[in-house]
Amino acid sequence: MNIAWYLYFILPLIGFVGMFAGGYWGVGCGWLIVPVMLIFGFSPAEAVGVSLLQMVPSTLPVAIKDFPKINWGRRSFGKRMILPLGIGCFITAFTGRFINAYLYGLFGSTALMVIFCLVNLFIGYQTLFSKPIQNEKALPVFTRKQSWIAFLGGLGTGIFSSLLGIGGAMIIRPILVNIFKVPEQWTARAVRILLLLTTSTGGLFYVISSGKQTGFEIFVLTLIISAGGMMGFPLGVKCNNIVCENGRARTLQRSFVVIPCIVLSNTILKLLGLAEISRILSLTFAVLLFIYIVSFTFYSQKHAVSQKEK
Repeated sequence: MNIAWYLYFILPLIGFVGMFAGGYWGVGCGWLIVPVMLIFGFSPAEAVGVSLLQMVPSTLPVAIKDFPKINWGRRSFGKRMILPLGIGCFITAFTGRFINAYLYGLFGSTALMVIFCLVNLFIGYQTLFSKPIQNEKALPVFTRKQSWIAFLGGLGTGIFSSLLGIGGAMIIRPILVNIFKVPEQWTARAVRILLLLTTSTGGLFYVISSGKQTGFEIFVLTLIISAGGMMGFPLGVKCNNIVCENGRARTLQRSFVVIPCIVLSNTILKLLGLAEISRILSLTFAVLLFIYIVSFTFYSQKHAVSQKEK
């Protein structure tokens, strides 16, 4: 396996920026990792596999800290929401690769990109026009019926996660915020725990099913990129905590719309045959997002507001 020397510096930097944004919103960074790897000539299987698997070492330490902060007792948030979502994701996380191959054989890559566009368009719409709750700490009471709805949402998340090469958190976050009205503080913790589950199962399956040589290459590339991601993710989480503590959780939730918008615009450019432009835009958006998150974090510290944002 031959890797250009400069990639040992560029790929960890990309991992840092991508997982920094991932830690801030509690999502993965496939929207950045996949197009960047394609720019440098890696195969789609390598790009998707690494995109999923590199999130594991980045999210594991934070997820371990978040786990005991979740109430796992009877009728709790952990048992009624996180557990059914996680079980649903795990059951279907292994199916996406086969659906991916089947659709690709019938319609080519266009079908997958159209599905990707529709999913991101829906997520963006829900995020932009939803009304996040203003109380940052109080959890609603969840019913058994809602647990079954969460389970069905997990099944769908697992399919789309492995089918489209995304971590799943991009779908789980809107489910918790918009459907179940979970406060940002608890949403972020739940999404980080579930992100670890979806990326580890989906990523390992890509490694196992890709053959010995490709699997080894994915493993090596994962180590290189995660060297930066392991530093970026906890810093993004810290920014999330600062913003929430200063009463800006509602702004944080709605700003998430930028991620599906980026993915949607890049996918449309690919459909128009402008793949190179879409990949360059991914890098540009990554830099702008990093600047925005850092700037808004400092802004929230200087301009703290009450629980009810204006």
